[in-house]
Amino acid sequence: MKTELKFKADQMLELYKTIEKDFMWEHNLTKHFVALLYTEHDKRYNKETFKNTLDMINKETGIFSNFRSSNRFMLAGLMHMESDSTDGVFHQIRSCESTLKENGFKSGMYLPLASYALYKTSKEQAPSQLAQKAQHIYQQMKKNHPFLTSGDDYSMSVLLAASEVDLGRIEEAYEKLNIKGFYKGNELQRLSHILALSNRSIDELVEICFNMKWQLKEAKLNIPTTYYATLGIIALIYFEDETIVSEWIELTKYLSTLKKFKWLGKGMNVMLASSLVSSQWIDETLKSEATKLTISISIDALIAAQTAAIIAATTAASAGAAASASS
Repeated sequence: MKTELKFKADQMLELYKTIEKDFMWEHNLTKHFVALLYTEHDKRYNKETFKNTLDMINKETGIFSNFRSSNRFMLAGLMHMESDSTDGVFHQIRSCESTLKENGFKSGMYLPLASYALYKTSKEQAPSQLAQKAQHIYQQMKKNHPFLTSGDDYSMSVLLAASEVDLGRIEEAYEKLNIKGFYKGNELQRLSHILALSNRSIDELVEICFNMKWQLKEAKLNIPTTYYATLGIIALIYFEDETIVSEWIELTKYLSTLKKFKWLGKGMNVMLASSLVSSQWIDETLKSEATKLTISISIDALIAAQTAAIIAATTAASAGAAASASS
C-alpha cells in the first residue's frame, strides 16, 4: 500500500475522532462521511465554522424539513468543500430543490442530496434543462424497474442526465451483471447506473466487476449486495490503472484494523477505501482540472447517496425490530 494512502487513512481516523467528540449526537455514518470528505479534499476542519453551518440550515428550514436529520450533517460537509462561507451555497442548493420539484421530483429524504447533485452538475447547462433530463431518466428507470426505483435514485438520475448517457447501457449492464451472478435488486440497479457513466463497453465493465468481486472474496472481504455500487466506483478508474484494485484491497484491510473502523463492517470499509483510493488516483494522475472536478463530483455524490441509503435501511430495520419486540 502506498505511504500516501496509509497517511490519509490515519488522518481520516484522527479527524473522525475529533468530529465524534464535537458532535456526539450525530449519526456515526454521517460523521465518517464528513471525515472522509475533509481528508479527500485536504480541507482544514473547524468545529465552530461547521457548527455555524448546521445552525444556518436549522434557521433557514422548518422543523420537518428534509434538509435536517442526517441530510443536514452530510450537506454541511459537502458545502464546506465549496467554501467556508456556506450561506450562498445553501441558497443555491435550495433553488435547485425548487427546480427539481417543478420538474416532477417529490419531496423526501433523498431530495436534498439530489439538489446538491444538481447544483454541482449544472455549471454547463441551465438547472431547469438538466432537471428535465433527469426526470426523463428517472421515469425510464421506473418504467424498467417499477418496484426498485424510488427516491434513492434521484441523485443518480441527475448525474446520469449531466453525463448524457445512453439509457440502453443501463439495462444492458443490469442484465449482464445478473447473468454473472449478481443478485437483482436496487443495489444492482445502482451499480448498473454507475457503470453507464463509463465510455467502456458494458462487457468489459461487467467482467471487471465480476473479477473484483471475486478478488474481494479471496481477500476475505466478501461484500453484501448493499455495497455493489462500490465496485462501480473502482471500475470507473480500473482501465486507466489496474493496480488500483490491489491498493483498494490493502487499504480496506488496513482500515479494518483501526479501532473506530473495525465495527463498521467490511462493506463500509470497502466503500471508504474505494473513495480514498479513487481521490488519490485523481489527484496524482489527471491533468485536466475539469475532468478532476467531474469525477470528484460523481464520487462525492455517489458516496453521499449510498450513505443516506444505508442509514435509511438501518433505521427502518431498527424500527421494524422494535415494532416486533413490542407486539
